[in-house]
Amino acid sequence: MKRSVSIFGVGILAAATTTAVYLWPAPDALVLPEMTVISAGEYDYRPAGDFRVGTRVVDAPIEHRTARLDFEIMKHHVRQSEYSICVAQGGCEATLTKGSNDYPQVDVSYIDATAYARWLSKKTKQTWRLPTDEEWVRAAGDRFSEVILGDISNDPDPSKRWLLKYRTQALERNAIDPELRPIGSFGANDKGVVDINGNIWEWTESCFQNGKVSKDGAFLVESTSYCGVRAAQGKHRAFIIDFVRDAKGGGCAVGTPPDNLGFRLVRES
Repeated sequence: MKRSVSIFGVGILAAATTTAVYLWPAPDALVLPEMTVISAGEYDYRPAGDFRVGTRVVDAPIEHRTARLDFEIMKHHVRQSEYSICVAQGGCEATLTKGSNDYPQVDVSYIDATAYARWLSKKTKQTWRLPTDEEWVRAAGDRFSEVILGDISNDPDPSKRWLLKYRTQALERNAIDPELRPIGSFGANDKGVVDINGNIWEWTESCFQNGKVSKDGAFLVESTSYCGVRAAQGKHRAFIIDFVRDAKGGGCAVGTPPDNLGFRLVRES
């Protein structure tokens, strides 16, 4: 159920190197976001990270999984108007704004996104968090895409794999104008999730993994997680240092840098 919106006022917040200007609602003007239910069921998933057979980099093995529970995810990205209330109440750090309050909030780091989730959880007395990479893949539905290099994994020259992956990701990234657009510009997928896999890469909770794969490439033998780097999902999966707000300026640990970094949250039962 949505709550009514209160009056608006103009505010200016000084950030570290920029000035963020918000047209924000009054502090009690929070409107609960629309949610979409992602149904339980069977799906295929490739783990997020860097995987090898011996010293050779390979595609992650595909795993057939069964989700026993539904989950709820925000239908839209967190908007600038929503994020600005968190800033006004001291729960979030100010960042850049673009367009208007009807635009998604981008230029946010993993740290910013999780701060917003904590603030929203306290405000609503519900539990909000970023989706895992696996949940994001389920929510992406028919909009999900990933770079699979297949047989090139067997090439003894690792540079060929890296160059092909870079070219493929760059083509996918450049297929859409990176200019920020209003909420709803990219439409809904088959799950009812709006603007997923547009020109915003979304933070997930999942840490970067280094993993060892069986000799036949069929399954993951072991993995180690590095949680200073998190998976961001969009036209392709990228791994970004957790404090980075704009990966184009640096901080993309693995993968072609995203155009924009934003987020949406999962609500736990």
